[in-house]
Amino acid sequence: MVRRDLDLIRNVDEALRGDAYDLATYASRVLEMLRRPLDPDGNPVSGMPTLGEMVDSTLADAVRQSDALLLAMAPMLDGNGPADAALAERIRAEARGRWKTLPAWLDETDADAALEITGVTSIEHVLGAASTIVIGATLPDGTPATATVFVDRDGGGTIEDAFVAPEEFRAALAAGTKGIDLDTFTVVDIDPADARERVLQAVAADLVIEPPLVTETWPGHRSLLAWILRSLPAGGSVLPRPAEDEALDAQLVAAAEQAAPGSGDAARLLVSLNRELSGSGDPRLWSDTFVTDLLLDHLPFAQEDPETLVAALRALVAAGHELAGVHERLTAYTVEALDELQDEFLDLAAMEADGDLPEDDPAAHELAVLALRVGGRRHLDGLTAVPITRVVPDLRHLDERAAAGLAKVHALLERAGALFEDEALGDPEIRVAAAGVADLLAETDPRLFAKGKPELAAAAIAWIAGVANDAFAPVGPLDPARLMASLGLRGQTPAARAAQYLAALGQEEPEMWATVPSLGDPSLLTARTRRELMRRRDEARPL
Repeated sequence: MVRRDLDLIRNVDEALRGDAYDLATYASRVLEMLRRPLDPDGNPVSGMPTLGEMVDSTLADAVRQSDALLLAMAPMLDGNGPADAALAERIRAEARGRWKTLPAWLDETDADAALEITGVTSIEHVLGAASTIVIGATLPDGTPATATVFVDRDGGGTIEDAFVAPEEFRAALAAGTKGIDLDTFTVVDIDPADARERVLQAVAADLVIEPPLVTETWPGHRSLLAWILRSLPAGGSVLPRPAEDEALDAQLVAAAEQAAPGSGDAARLLVSLNRELSGSGDPRLWSDTFVTDLLLDHLPFAQEDPETLVAALRALVAAGHELAGVHERLTAYTVEALDELQDEFLDLAAMEADGDLPEDDPAAHELAVLALRVGGRRHLDGLTAVPITRVVPDLRHLDERAAAGLAKVHALLERAGALFEDEALGDPEIRVAAAGVADLLAETDPRLFAKGKPELAAAAIAWIAGVANDAFAPVGPLDPARLMASLGLRGQTPAARAAQYLAALGQEEPEMWATVPSLGDPSLLTARTRRELMRRRDEARPL
């Protein structure tokens, strides 16, 4: 028996001496490691068996501890689609009743077993920066378990951390809210169905993050959390965003113009960004985290004068918080973030706006170019070389023609993808990046796939992904004419069609995009590309 199997048996033995929580959390960790093997830094782990292989070998071994682990996994598999549900039924058919000394709940918990929900509450940041959803449950043996899910609303509604603790709901909530600043956070009732939908949305957002978030409990507790969520009613809604209010927007812009004459256009841009990107979607509310994102990621690429943007932002924070009755301490936090990051923002804007990069400082010039490539300094700092994987988005909004066109383009991208596996380049991940660009376009403007020649669309998308990943001349070894030929097209380059697509993706000057190609999303860059960017970043940084 290999060392890993001996460790597993010892761990299960220890868990079996406890209650259902101990075995369920261990089963959740093992299940997540089999699904998406990651080390503590979020890097993939090689050599792990697949879930199916693990179930096959474990059932064949017929070891008490291993069967206990599988039986604890079974209810977590039930809600994950037909394949996992079939695995769960197979586990029960072969392992249930095989051992008389296992806890009764392992033999009794079946596909229809729902955990008892004991309470649901949400703790909301008053500026919309974050939510903490708390869900109490009782496990099959009567053990209490409370899930706590931290959602970063300013960061796109992703999981910031999540865990399940062996605590009764009221006790866990009391501990979590002890000493809470009621000017910053409010404890609110939430419909259980809404809690389920909002956590599911955050989990889905987490799955596309590169590099993946890894903490002591996440994603280790994800399968156990999913089991608890399935015990909540379905049919809930995500957190609603405020409706457009032209009168409010005009009032805020007027206040900014009064405080900083000439800042009206900048204020309109900021109000628009708040409605689109902030956790609250309310242009009266400006959290310190959202202001940080604005100054480091979004605004350095704006066409407005940076000094005017800063002045408009200060005025909007003051006017908006006064309108909303925000406590002065929260306003001070936001202003402090603005004060701390203003100089860095102005430096970034000076380097990046309109491509005006400091040629007299080669290191600064290089770092500015690299920041442009990956969508901002924060993305540049967080780069890793984790291989990219395609996450298929929900595209049910596509009509029949657009869906059929997208399917044809994806098939053609598979054909074109062989070009990127050429010995001169050897980067098969560009195929995945191209599929991601196609999906992004389908989300942005589905009409693009309802018309036109799919071969040309595929060529343009593959060209975008290839240029973003340094595949084509003069930077890379490939000739765009080879891409055209691989799809049965004539011509030297699909750049003209690509410019149309880049404009749809929000690129201000699509014809100039290839000079510093950026899609604003590091997850569309291959591991090879990111390794090279990391090398250049580290060389350009001062020692």
